Amino acid sequence: MNIINIKDKEFYLVAILIVMFFGISAATITGSAVRDAIFLIKYEKKFLPLMYVIIAMVMTFVIEIYKRISINKSPSTFFVLSGSFFIASLFVFHQNLFGPMVPLLYVWVEVITIIIILQFWMLASELLDTRQAKRIFPIITAGGSFAAIGSGYLIKPFVKHYGSENLLLPTIGFLALSIFAGHLLKSYIPKKVSPKPNTIRKTKIKDHNLEPYLKHIAIMIACSAFISRLTDYQFKVMASNAFPSQNDLVSFFGTYYMVTGAATLLMQSVITGFVLTRFGILAGLIFLPLSLVFGSMAFLIFGSFAAVFVLKFSDQVFKFSMNNAVKEILWLPLSSIKRNRSKPFIDGTIKSFVEGIAGAAIFLLVYFNFLPDSKVYLLSLIVLLFALYWFWNSFRLKDGYLSEIVRSIENRQLNLDDLTFDINDSSTINTLKLSLEDKDEFKKLFAIDLLWTLPLEPWKETIQNQFLSGSNIVKRGILELCWLQRQIITDDMIINQIHLKDEISPHAISCATDRNITKNIKDIDSFLIESNEHLKFSALVVMINDPERSRKAKEIVDRTLIDGSEEEITRLLHFLKHSDYDISEHLILKYLNSKNPELIDQTLGMISQKPQEKYLLQIIQLLENKSVSNSVEKALLRYDKKNVCEKLLKYFSSSRSTYETKISILGLIHQFEDREIAKTILSSMDNPDLKFLGECTNTLIKVSKSYGLSNNELGQIRGVLSILSKRAYQLHLFRDQLISIQSNILLIDHIEHDLTILRHLILKLGTLEDPTVPIESYIRYIDNRDTDLLPLVLELVDTTFSNQAKNLVLPLIDPEVDPLSIASTILGKEEMSKDEMLKFWVENPHYWKTVIAIQFLINSGNDDVLRDVDWNQLPKNFLADEYFSDKEKGYLSTMYMSNNFSNKESSNMFSVLEKTLLLKSVNLFKNIPGDILSKIAQIAEEVEIGFDEKLFDQGEHGDSLYIIINGKISVTQNERSITILEEGDCIGEMALLDQEPRSAGALAIVDSILLKIDQEGFYELMSTNPEIMKQIVMILTQRVREMNKKVTSSL
Repeated sequence: MNIINIKDKEFYLVAILIVMFFGISAATITGSAVRDAIFLIKYEKKFLPLMYVIIAMVMTFVIEIYKRISINKSPSTFFVLSGSFFIASLFVFHQNLFGPMVPLLYVWVEVITIIIILQFWMLASELLDTRQAKRIFPIITAGGSFAAIGSGYLIKPFVKHYGSENLLLPTIGFLALSIFAGHLLKSYIPKKVSPKPNTIRKTKIKDHNLEPYLKHIAIMIACSAFISRLTDYQFKVMASNAFPSQNDLVSFFGTYYMVTGAATLLMQSVITGFVLTRFGILAGLIFLPLSLVFGSMAFLIFGSFAAVFVLKFSDQVFKFSMNNAVKEILWLPLSSIKRNRSKPFIDGTIKSFVEGIAGAAIFLLVYFNFLPDSKVYLLSLIVLLFALYWFWNSFRLKDGYLSEIVRSIENRQLNLDDLTFDINDSSTINTLKLSLEDKDEFKKLFAIDLLWTLPLEPWKETIQNQFLSGSNIVKRGILELCWLQRQIITDDMIINQIHLKDEISPHAISCATDRNITKNIKDIDSFLIESNEHLKFSALVVMINDPERSRKAKEIVDRTLIDGSEEEITRLLHFLKHSDYDISEHLILKYLNSKNPELIDQTLGMISQKPQEKYLLQIIQLLENKSVSNSVEKALLRYDKKNVCEKLLKYFSSSRSTYETKISILGLIHQFEDREIAKTILSSMDNPDLKFLGECTNTLIKVSKSYGLSNNELGQIRGVLSILSKRAYQLHLFRDQLISIQSNILLIDHIEHDLTILRHLILKLGTLEDPTVPIESYIRYIDNRDTDLLPLVLELVDTTFSNQAKNLVLPLIDPEVDPLSIASTILGKEEMSKDEMLKFWVENPHYWKTVIAIQFLINSGNDDVLRDVDWNQLPKNFLADEYFSDKEKGYLSTMYMSNNFSNKESSNMFSVLEKTLLLKSVNLFKNIPGDILSKIAQIAEEVEIGFDEKLFDQGEHGDSLYIIINGKISVTQNERSITILEEGDCIGEMALLDQEPRSAGALAIVDSILLKIDQEGFYELMSTNPEIMKQIVMILTQRVREMNKKVTSSL
């Protein structure tokens, strides 16, 4: 199956579809051959265009009937029923092939062909996703080519022995074969909930209002239909002139279908798949119109039967190979409801209407003698014009295809930005009013947040009441909301709030300053003796701006800034930001060098009011301090952007810049929109650290959305993508080599972690050529293996990435492709052995890789690699004592690095690596990567508990998680044992995240050793390591999702 690119689980489905399409194709070829020959011999050729018109009229009627009776019908069942009806009708025609039954047969065969093919492709689209379709549609259509070759070859001997009229009998037989195959497909049809009747009625209204993407599909199909009718007429007129005998003409058509079938098969089996895979959907879209351009020009020039044969040959072969495959792929991003509604209209009604127009045009030209048989080649002028328009439309269609894939994926998400409120709607006003008045403070604050984007007049009375009687936090929220909106919170209300001298009064004073109403504050001097420093300092700011009181106020301010505590200075600076007071340079620098992040924050706020060049370098250096990074960013954005960007990039590239500073610079540099940013970042992407590369990539994405990247920069990015892809393939090989070796858990875990990061990086870099792609959402679908959306995401990658990039990337993200199968080919001479990779990990600067690789080498007894390591390359004492057990340290100290370990015996029973392994067994931690989990292991404390000793009591305050290292613990409720926990089990998992009382007690029934993680230490660790917080939130979110699924399924 690998040879023809069919997976084992797809074999029977594809086999049925091939047989089905074989029968359909053979039936249409034999049916078309007999109806064409009989009509052209028994009727004048000038009536042929009238048949096109009649077919169009009949098809418009038939499609409407088809749409009505096919609603809520199983696709396979309806195919069987309609096919049976068609067979019965052909039996009637077979017995009555004379007089008016001949033109009726001509029309009816066309009806059967259109309906049966339309049904087949709609059925196939239901059964195959976008990725499968790209592989399998060419294989399915190959069945039609075999049918063309076989039936075309057999027509001549059949006609010779049984006559051309009896050719309808094989047509009936082939239709019966396709019906039998359709019946076998019933078990493969996915079960879906039928749409409600009112939904069906609503969708009908929109049938003729096509969105842009569907319009471009309609244009393509209309051009194809119009051109096909013109070339068909040209070909049949020339053919009937060349073969005046009915049997000869039927035999010629048989030979023609055989030749075109063989050519179509060659296209499908060799060229179509290669073109679509190698060059993408655009190449498939322009193939047919380009061939028609050249074919019509040839017929115009030469006007011979050979020339029109080539034109018709091009239309037939490329339409039923490349164009058919592409056309069906274009429908796949659409929802099944939209596809089932629009496809019959476009593929049936519009197509038939255009064919009718073509037929009418030809008839008029022939009837008025503008187009005699001798000048039929002149129709190629019209063919040429339509083919050129079709060619232009293909580029619009390709863009629409990509947009539709994006929309199909994004429709799975709720976009909160699309939420709007109608302030004229009484229910909306009442809902927000009730929320503002609710007893739940959280609801009030949520309503206040919603009001930021709305006119406040409808809720004026409620807002005022809450400002007067609400809690301090609600008052503060309303004050911020109505800061300058005098018509909602009046000046008098602000002054009255100030005179209350409570927690909100200092903020009200700041508001009064901005409203320029501080003169209305009574007895402002009395505020200076208040114990509330916020109130005192806010009053000082008012007095500084008052010429009569400024001297006294400045003396107090100066004294506080020089002699006050850091806490007092911090509070004072908060209010001084709203004044014109100048603080001396040496004090500013002193505060910036403080260890107090709140003081630094307020100092940066002061600088932001009046940015000065002399502080710029000092501010940039503060980027190393994560606790003040937000304030640093705000301050930098107040300076001249070009100047700041230049200094940031210079500092980023300098040796003085620490790792943390570089990461912080990458997080904010995109806001300065300078073309030097991408160049500087790309020059630093030879760094092996994946976190650093991730930040570089995220910044490049933001930069590219602002002004795009140059071709040179995109070329550099492709180089980085290639390097990272090879690194991923090497890791796949490395993991495969470790699978069978014991003690590999932490190594495999870190390889998986690196592969996830690499996959994200590669996808992000690959989309930089089209930065509008919302790649973060797609990464999530790939990580979650979302069966509905993953095929669309893979198709998007296949369509938007460069050929080189997608050949590297797709095997790394497609779950149905094994990267190991091509890893060695891609890596070539760069491929590293297991031992080379282990040595590389030991000597690399990433501490966790080094530690786990050394431990693995010790436990697996691989002394050869350990002896080959350049131990002098590793920094002394950088391998912390607690990571290794005493036994491991003793071995390393004796054999390899005597100066790098202290001789002091560890007080801990277990090393950090051993604790990390234990934590990996706990559900809460099992998905957290080992290097992050090791930080939790470092705060885990060993606890020994004796027989019959209580660990904790039922109802006791829970603030710790315990993991059993060895021993047995009985979990008790109401003094009865409800379960026994043993080695590897954990107790109190949720106690880390809440402070609820213990629901059960715990008692040791043998001497036991446990690991204990305190809530306080865990929270502190999360506050300084956001990656731990992120992992915990992801785990809890996943649990909520799983619970929601269970609830939904039960309902």
